[in-house]
Amino acid sequence: MIALCSLRQGRLGLAAMLATLAAALPDARAHDWYPFECCSARDCAPADNVVRREDGGYMITARGITVLVPWWFRPWRESPDGRVHICFRQFAGIGPVVLCAFRGPGA
Repeated sequence: MIALCSLRQGRLGLAAMLATLAAALPDARAHDWYPFECCSARDCAPADNVVRREDGGYMITARGITVLVPWWFRPWRESPDGRVHICFRQFAGIGPVVLCAFRGPGA
């Protein structure tokens, strides 16, 4: 009986680990296409929320942080998956600074 419970626990643990890895894979693959100058393997993320402002800028939320991309930000790059992505660094005393921004056609 003890061996059977141990076997079930082992299988459940393995299933949980595989599910966690599978959930993490899309984010890991997303980092494969970010250009080096934009990302240090932690600076870029797909947007969780995008709001277009009346002045033409964007409020983009990613990783729980909202970043302003001003209307005059011109180096937008094309996003290979058609989604909005933002690369930024958080600086003490300054806040988030946009490094790169990606958007799909028509965004």
